[in-house]
Amino acid sequence: MSAATVLIVAAFATALLSGLIGMGGGMLLLATLFCFLPHAEAVPTHATVQLASNSTRMLAFLRHVDWRTFGGFLLGSAPGLALGSGLLLASGPPERSEPYLKMAVGLYILVAAYLPKGRKASAAGRWWEFPLLGAVAGTAALTVGAVGPLIAPLFARRDFVKERLIATKAVCQMALHLAKIPVFLAVRSIDYARLGGITLVMAVVVIPGTLLGKRLLRFVSEEHFRLLYRVALTVAGAKVLVWDGVYALVGRG
Repeated sequence: MSAATVLIVAAFATALLSGLIGMGGGMLLLATLFCFLPHAEAVPTHATVQLASNSTRMLAFLRHVDWRTFGGFLLGSAPGLALGSGLLLASGPPERSEPYLKMAVGLYILVAAYLPKGRKASAAGRWWEFPLLGAVAGTAALTVGAVGPLIAPLFARRDFVKERLIATKAVCQMALHLAKIPVFLAVRSIDYARLGGITLVMAVVVIPGTLLGKRLLRFVSEEHFRLLYRVALTVAGAKVLVWDGVYALVGRG
């Protein structure tokens, strides 16, 4: 099977996964891209495909978007993206510190997924939570690439379930991808002739993948959705903590 075929199948399958449980697909797709492309090409390619995927999810679940939450996230993401752009322009991706960063992110995901909820967990939450999350995600988006697992736990802790969670998280991630694509195009040398075709095909196949995920969601109860979401958070947290963090650090040393 050729690299192009693997990437196209991966784009469809990961879009289906994200359409079904709202996360996991972007991280898996980025991991697949890293098998064939360097960081400087994988991240903008991933951003373009995920922009199509998240836009489709947002439109498919549009009436379920929590716009107040998105507004807070967007408010924080602006300075975060500015800081991330400055770091990218000044020093490039922080390869030396990346394993430590990912270990911290993986640990955060696991703790947030299993930490008991407080009495007010089902309320809107503190006013600064999503602006702060937007700032952290905006900074990380240009270096880590896939920030879905980073922002996912707070949505779960605020009792966002099924359509509301998928829709609101999708529009937040769509905004990040839309903002970081021009930054990468400006500061990285990308072979458009080689990558343009496969990126376009991947961006197209995520649309039916996302819509199929939405169709399958109707057969998933809220209880099972919560379970699937926690399983996805556990797998994502363990992968980022152990494989991307500890293993990368030990292998490098």
